[in-house]
Amino acid sequence: MDNKGSRIKYNLISSLVCQIVIISLSFILPSLYIRIFGSEGHGVLSLVKDVFAYMCILEAGVGLATTQALYKRLGNNDHNGANSVLSATDRYYKKTGVLYAAIILVVAVIYSYLRPLPEGIDGHTMFALFMLNAIPSLFRFFIQMKYTILMEADGRKYVINNSETVVQLLSGIGKLAVLFLTDNILYIQLVYCVIALFQLAYLYFYAKRRYKWLDLKTKPDFEAVSQKDSVLVHKLSGMVFNNTDLILITSICDYGATSVYAVYRMFFATMQGFITSIASSFSFALGQLFHTDREKFDKMFNAYETFYITVSYIVYTLMGVFLLPLIQIYTTDNGEVNYTNVPLMLLFVLMNLISESKLPINGIIEYSGDFKNTRSHAIWEMIINLSVSVVALKCLGICGAIIGTIAALVYRCIVTIHYSNVKILKRSQMCTYKIIIVNAMVFALVMAIFFVDAFSNVSFGKLLIYGVLNSAWIVPLYILVNFIFNRKAFKTVFELYMEKKKQ
Repeated sequence: MDNKGSRIKYNLISSLVCQIVIISLSFILPSLYIRIFGSEGHGVLSLVKDVFAYMCILEAGVGLATTQALYKRLGNNDHNGANSVLSATDRYYKKTGVLYAAIILVVAVIYSYLRPLPEGIDGHTMFALFMLNAIPSLFRFFIQMKYTILMEADGRKYVINNSETVVQLLSGIGKLAVLFLTDNILYIQLVYCVIALFQLAYLYFYAKRRYKWLDLKTKPDFEAVSQKDSVLVHKLSGMVFNNTDLILITSICDYGATSVYAVYRMFFATMQGFITSIASSFSFALGQLFHTDREKFDKMFNAYETFYITVSYIVYTLMGVFLLPLIQIYTTDNGEVNYTNVPLMLLFVLMNLISESKLPINGIIEYSGDFKNTRSHAIWEMIINLSVSVVALKCLGICGAIIGTIAALVYRCIVTIHYSNVKILKRSQMCTYKIIIVNAMVFALVMAIFFVDAFSNVSFGKLLIYGVLNSAWIVPLYILVNFIFNRKAFKTVFELYMEKKKQ
């Protein structure tokens, strides 16, 4: 990992900057959407965004299979092998791009003309929203996506992050200008569409210039990405986890409920993106190290897993204590819908804690490429998620959607921890459970003291003071407890720091 240090550093810095920009805009724009377009208008925008996120499953299998195949080839500087993999990927993307376009067209027609729409939004407007979202997505499919995969596998995520930061800033400024000048919901999406196309063009030309050895006319190695169908099952399960709830709520409940769920999910998804973007800054190094030095990988992974889970628990504990009053302040000017929902807040916290607890160990399956033997886990996760969510939604409303997701996550967490530890890493699964249990005990202690509504209805100034004062003991408590029970991880980080200092 030493010779990849500069790329890790650039990835980390660019990820932090990008996420700060995204978080800042996430606080500003949705609140304005609610106030200008109403809760149902905000629900429409959230739905359209989720439909396209869901459609990403068509490329997800090829994308992750390609990334896994490139780890070994790039780690060994096998450019011919990398060309063969990317040539096969290019052909798959062009085939699925046609299918993607057809499905988007059908979905757009259904939601625009065959389903009831909120007042103020007609079918033509809804259809245009879908089309403006579709244009950048189609460009990614047919031209740009394979280059992005190559850059990520090569550890140049910072290029993508920097371009995304610019896009977020420019589109955010453009959207604010639209909101202040007009209340036309279409212009909001048009601004992003135009700027996103410039970003995609930039990444395309960067890759062409940076990878002079790249030749997509090389004989394709379809065998290298032969697990794409198994990977697709895994990614489909992830899409069900991330995006199905909003679609089910819209179908079973209404756009107002969709807006409530979207606001809560926005805060958690933003923070989840912040954590995972930092982790992804060096995931390429772990992926390559898995295939070149397993002894060193095992040592590094223990430290990575410990700190990833610990940081996740710190973040979601603080969100669990202080986020509800922030949402109350955030939605204070909206009289249509009540956004205060204590059970929903607690369920969101639990859902994200379980999800983040399995993410590092789930990465082992991705590094090893062992997708085929674990696809049954993903299938059962989807079945549990959808079946429980539909029943619980009808009985409990929007909280039911998360109950279904939590039930599926508990199952997937258990089977993934067992398989990755025992079958791949050849170690006891208690290595992972110990980290989770230690952090869960601290979480339970903090929640027993505060719970999620301890600071409800306080002013922003007081909330900020309470947050700073209580973070001053909650964060050190997590660090101290983890240091006591997993000193090896801290020792590894210290040794890396000393090695770096000597260089």
